[in-house]
Amino acid sequence: MAMTGLRAIVLAVLLGSSPAAQAQEQEPSQGAGSAKSPGSLAEASGFFKAPPIDGCTITLEELVKGKSSALRGRWTLRKGPGEMGLVSAGRVEMLPVPQRSGEILSLDFRNGRLMAGSPVLGFMPVAVEDRAPPAPGSGLRAESAGRGDLPDDAEVFLDEIALGPLACGPDQLLRLNIAGAQDSGTGHVLRQDYRLFLVDQSRLSGTYSETGAAGRFERGLVTLERR
Repeated sequence: MAMTGLRAIVLAVLLGSSPAAQAQEQEPSQGAGSAKSPGSLAEASGFFKAPPIDGCTITLEELVKGKSSALRGRWTLRKGPGEMGLVSAGRVEMLPVPQRSGEILSLDFRNGRLMAGSPVLGFMPVAVEDRAPPAPGSGLRAESAGRGDLPDDAEVFLDEIALGPLACGPDQLLRLNIAGAQDSGTGHVLRQDYRLFLVDQSRLSGTYSETGAAGRFERGLVTLERR
């Protein structure tokens, strides 16, 4: 029995089963709350947070000359409410479209210019505009936007329901316009247009419009979020 116990102790030492060795082996399996340095570009992108941006106060010059780098990354689109039009026999029938989320749009730089990457249309240039009162007709009718709290003829320019209370209105936010088109190969041109307002480094919101095959078009509110 004594020899068996001695062999067990020697075997344990050879296998490195000391408390210190056990702690080192368990460290990689600790929860996400443990602090560690990023080991890859993918980890680094989530480890280092984008610098804060206040859409109500940032100037166009500040954004163009450096802070636009804070917008790089993958954004999740939350679409809706909105409406879809179908052209049939020379008539346009408007139908509501459900709210949906999950589409991804990426923002990055190509040849020094901020570009949006779409799974459907590829890379599209991002045009940045200074703050100004939105042009009449560039928004969505309150009825189409599901804003029963507003007069039907009022225009809605961003999804304040999804965003929550904002420190300023759309006339005080910088804008990012994204537009792209591609031949579908069926004789129809696919188009996407986004008119977005810069709320902060993790939220963009505005309106979108899409045209597709067979005279179908869609428009609505859209909010881009990044966590």
